[in-house]
Amino acid sequence: MTPLDLLTAWSPNVPGIAVPAVAALLYLLAVLRLRRRGGPWGSWRLVLWLLSCLLAGWTFAGPPWALRAESEWMDGIALGVASALLPLGVALGDPVGLAERLRGRPVPLLRNALARAVMFPGVSSAISAIFLTAALTSAWWQPGRTAPLPWALLLLCAFLAGLLVNLPLLADDLLPAWASPGVRTLIAFLDGLFDAIPGIVVMLTVSEAAGGGLLAVAEAVGIPLIAATLVQWVRADAAETREVDARLDEQELHAVLEGQEPGAGLWWESDPRFQGRYRRDPPG
Repeated sequence: MTPLDLLTAWSPNVPGIAVPAVAALLYLLAVLRLRRRGGPWGSWRLVLWLLSCLLAGWTFAGPPWALRAESEWMDGIALGVASALLPLGVALGDPVGLAERLRGRPVPLLRNALARAVMFPGVSSAISAIFLTAALTSAWWQPGRTAPLPWALLLLCAFLAGLLVNLPLLADDLLPAWASPGVRTLIAFLDGLFDAIPGIVVMLTVSEAAGGGLLAVAEAVGIPLIAATLVQWVRADAAETREVDARLDEQELHAVLEGQEPGAGLWWESDPRFQGRYRRDPPG
């Protein structure tokens, strides 16, 4: 296998080409429909979604598919892309947010008790790590190297397991209320540790090449995942600061209209985020 094979060794199949193409088209139509209603949607999300669809086509019909019987290293690359990189791209595209804006109401399937349980912080990471480790150390992996259906099912299940981790981390309200942006960043960091488990186990027990490829991709993707949660944290803090400033400006204007002296006292005594925590006791 040469570096050129990573671009030219394709094995086109209908599902591997059609499913990503349909996903790209449906997302594009949804964005156009939302914008016609006057709803904003970031162009960067559309670009990331389209790139993720191209990557899915490359994974399910390109070199990782065509060379899986020749190189165990490509097996690991394909599994790493399916379980880590594709879920990250899909989550950043925020299909749940797009669908809910178009519907005008939440998607019930993602908000029932079962969905909350499997997407709970730590649970989803454990599910993904346990599934990949079990699948690759069982009799599932070897038949998939030559038979297309077992391999396609393995990649699809790996993608869904990775989506359980990435989607709630990067969505607005799929995690419990206590999972603040700072907590999400910590969860993303800990998930990177979980992601290393399948690759290490496979390297030591099944195939050094396949495990190494899986470990390399999974750990490399952990960096942009943490970066994405950090960006969320910065944006959430900036939005909260703007909201607090607006409240303080309103309070100051109200005080002026009532003839009171604005700005009296220390700043944190009037900040809604710290009310009740830091205030001076009344004299006497």
